[in-house]
Amino acid sequence: MGYVALWTAVLTILKSAQTLHSDSTEAFAWGQTLAWGSGKHPPMVGWVARAWFSVFPTADWAFYALAMAVTGATIALIRLLAGEVVDRRRAVLATLLAMIYPILNVKGYKFNPDLLQLPFVVLVVWAYLMAAARRTILWGVVLGLAGAAAVMTKYWGAWSLIAIAVAALVRPDRVRLFRSPVPYVAVAVLALALAPHVAWLVEVDFTPFRYASHYVGLERLAAARQAQSATLHACALLLPVLVAGTVAVFLPRLSRVTAVTGESWARVRQLWVIVAVLAVGPIVAAVALPVWMKSDWTIPLFSMVPLAVVALPRLAVPLRAVARAAAIVMIVGLGALMVAPGLATIKVLREPDSMSPRLDRLAVIATTLWHDRTGTPLRVVVGDVEEVATVSFYSADHPTILSAGEPALTPWIAVEMLDRSGFVGICSAAAAACLDRIMALRPSAEQIVVTTERAAFGQTQPPDRWVVVLALPESDTGNDTRKGGVDAR
Repeated sequence: MGYVALWTAVLTILKSAQTLHSDSTEAFAWGQTLAWGSGKHPPMVGWVARAWFSVFPTADWAFYALAMAVTGATIALIRLLAGEVVDRRRAVLATLLAMIYPILNVKGYKFNPDLLQLPFVVLVVWAYLMAAARRTILWGVVLGLAGAAAVMTKYWGAWSLIAIAVAALVRPDRVRLFRSPVPYVAVAVLALALAPHVAWLVEVDFTPFRYASHYVGLERLAAARQAQSATLHACALLLPVLVAGTVAVFLPRLSRVTAVTGESWARVRQLWVIVAVLAVGPIVAAVALPVWMKSDWTIPLFSMVPLAVVALPRLAVPLRAVARAAAIVMIVGLGALMVAPGLATIKVLREPDSMSPRLDRLAVIATTLWHDRTGTPLRVVVGDVEEVATVSFYSADHPTILSAGEPALTPWIAVEMLDRSGFVGICSAAAAACLDRIMALRPSAEQIVVTTERAAFGQTQPPDRWVVVLALPESDTGNDTRKGGVDAR
């Protein structure tokens, strides 16, 4: 909890000149409907966001706290998994090294399906090891539910199931495992848990798969280069962990001593197989299909690498290594908190473009305009998904979003409903195509030009100009169409 609180404060300070990333606000918008999926992904990320913000306020710090709660849960699960694979000293060291992994702190600021996969992938591996050891119906149920949670977060989570399947096939006692009820109960529970989502997919004509198809069928050489780039990026993020581990274990003397350990070698080998499949399998698949592999997709794939390295049998782990690792964790965390204000200021001064458009201010203006015209809560906001999702989060009414360009991405609302509810459209003043799509929904709607200024730490950027489209509910459409301007300075 201290780790989560510390890094929440760091991220809130570092990102103070920016609004939330659209990945996070999309998750919030998906959660407003509690559907069995969104136009892009399965529903878990929206469900978690809905649960979180039923307790916490809709503020930037609360979203960073959610992201860090996810990484904190991942670290706790790594400790749980490590306790089943290595001795306690190595387990604590692996947990401390995980706290240094940038994905689990400063790089984990975006709450999205990739980040949320982290705890579920580790959970799947732990549940598999426990189920394979106990071989009972109950553990088959646990494994099936863990697998369903990973897949319901993002279809990419199926890699965790592939990894444990390979591990099960190569384990020496696989005959005993496959004679037990575990694999069959797990598969049955997995199928039952996914059934409502599959039914929803049929209902929406497999929209998430059609969205994912944009990344498939590229030129093979380009896909190979992108997969290589994504993997190198993931390996680069492991470097701080490698350096910290080296300092903790080897310094000041560099001699290697054979470690006397009591862990089960079978479980260590199983972990290595799983980590290898997660690291290598997606790369091979990306080149074979071919698929444009984004660097964010590697987020859940490498989180158990530090544990796999700590489990090396020839690696001596003296007690001082744990103390050093703990000291490094404290130095990194408190150091980040101390330098965060300076880093945030320097970034704005050196890169003024890093200040994001103030969609939070635009949300307040658009909501106020709607209230002035109708006296009712704003129900629907229409435009490009990334922008309207952010407006939905910052608006006090948290309206439902509708994608003007690709309505299939927001399958929970039909265009036919707009006449009854009315809507606010949001477009950049330079995005003529966006405005045309919105005006096609209500040609007589009122257009208002709004400006919002970017400013932070004494630096200002040219104001952003927006067009806010007010399409009143059917009973109010007799109002005259007006065009005007609002200055949000």
